Amino acid sequence: MISICIPIYNHYTYPMVRRLARQIASADADSYEIVCIDDHSSGYYISQNKGIAELATYVLLETNVGRARIRNLFLQHAKGEYLLFLDCDSLVPENFVNEYAKTLARKPAVVVGGRVYDDTFNDREHRLRYLYGTKIESRPLLERLKNPYRSFMTNNFMVRRDVLDKIRFDESLTKYGHEDTLFGYRLEQNHIPILHIDNPVINGQVEENAEFLHKSVEAVENLAKLYDDMWEDQRFCHSVRLLNTYNRVRRMNLQGVVYWLYKVFKTPMESHFVSGNGVSLKQFNFYKLGTFIKLLHYNN
Repeated sequence: MISICIPIYNHYTYPMVRRLARQIASADADSYEIVCIDDHSSGYYISQNKGIAELATYVLLETNVGRARIRNLFLQHAKGEYLLFLDCDSLVPENFVNEYAKTLARKPAVVVGGRVYDDTFNDREHRLRYLYGTKIESRPLLERLKNPYRSFMTNNFMVRRDVLDKIRFDESLTKYGHEDTLFGYRLEQNHIPILHIDNPVINGQVEENAEFLHKSVEAVENLAKLYDDMWEDQRFCHSVRLLNTYNRVRRMNLQGVVYWLYKVFKTPMESHFVSGNGVSLKQFNFYKLGTFIKLLHYNN
């Protein structure tokens, strides 16, 4: 059985569940189930999503537990040998579930389907998220195959139950970001293969610039926490672009210079990112590097 697992937080997810239910109905229904866990959304979204209970196992959490722990919780509620995880804002194409089902004959440990972005969000209000998503996250199959572990993302993947039970997501990461980075690295450490397939979802909710900037800072905070625990693990540091850059800067003893430039230009950069005018990924990466150096060395 494949358990389709959808963590929900403050999003109208009922249409997505209904679409998945239709795909399952046209296949062998006994081979699938849908399980949704709501991470303490607001009352508005609880009301909007109440129809999910008619189509799926629907669990409402009394407190917010975060992106890592909620994924581990599906082990308690899903029955399948395989757990297929989807972000609650995903737009799934026709035949999506069947494409995953086809891989079962190969007895995979982990399968990753990929993601793409809707061009209608290529406007000023969403420019930062759209640019980052299309240039960094939206990788075609052939590119993902070159670096299967670095290309692991949690928005659209299937994992065998025993693998998730062994690896699990690090529940100490309570903020947004990099729980997938660490999970992919743990898969590599344990020599668990990842099968990449061409079965992408459309990223349905593209955050406005200010919201994505806030989430990106949270992701850097998570990464700084990981670095505090794993700075001696050179394989991990080499697998993360920001850590690679930081270590080069540190070896040249330039972290003070980078931080000074970051302090000088921090506010103008933030205004630039939020406005959506002429956003540059190089500038955004410098901003994240400065934030990282601040957290490690100047956050007193």
